Amino acid sequence: MKKKLFSLLTALLLCLFCAVPAFAEMPLVMDTYELFKPEATAELEQKAQDASAGHGVNVYLLTVSDIGGQNVREFAKDWYRDYDLGYGEGKSGILFLIALDSRDYVTITYGGGVTAFTDYRIAQIEDKIVPMLSDGSYYKASDTYIEMCADTLDFYAEKGAPLDSGNDPSKWWVKWVFVFVIPLVAAGIVCGIFYAQMKTANEQTHANAYMPAEGLALSVVEDTYTHTTETETYDPVKNDRSSSSSGSSTDSDGFGGSSGGKF
Repeated sequence: MKKKLFSLLTALLLCLFCAVPAFAEMPLVMDTYELFKPEATAELEQKAQDASAGHGVNVYLLTVSDIGGQNVREFAKDWYRDYDLGYGEGKSGILFLIALDSRDYVTITYGGGVTAFTDYRIAQIEDKIVPMLSDGSYYKASDTYIEMCADTLDFYAEKGAPLDSGNDPSKWWVKWVFVFVIPLVAAGIVCGIFYAQMKTANEQTHANAYMPAEGLALSVVEDTYTHTTETETYDPVKNDRSSSSSGSSTDSDGFGGSSGGKF
């Protein structure tokens, strides 16, 4: 009887141990290609956890060998669904995929990740890190990706709006150029032209020097009022929100992000 009970308990424990991996949470840095050394992977994992913490959006990095001839975006979406990625019930997250052998890359977002990461911001991130991938600087590219994701999520938390073309703090100098620099340059050119023309004039000290030789003849001039013409132009109220933000585009299944490419 004791042997049967012991065997039953052993079987139950084995079942529990086998079931644990099914419920284990996936890491944020999934280096299936084993691109990085363990300590480098651990560093990136910690940075990804710090970037995700408190924002309700998980920041994922995935490395694979190739995508097996599949569309890179569809491959990333299948991986996201198959491994049940994302934070909370909304499965919110952003994932950057690097396929080393096929040299494919893509960014996908889901749930709250679609809201926090606009198309404009995703393009900025990829423009920054893809050249690093092309140079073989894989750790630097991965670290930069996580850092830019952290900045994006912090911006959204602080401003209450996603980072986009209309509120990008890195573009403040463009507004100053249009508001101040260009008008000042134009005014300087106009003043310079007038000043150059004034050099041909000779200063006179007596008023009669400005009188013509034949004298001044006055004649009667009359102005007759006829009518007044008024012109009204309709100037509709501008909607700043519609013109200042490009937002995020999504597929029919709710995924946002880029179309990907080769590095």
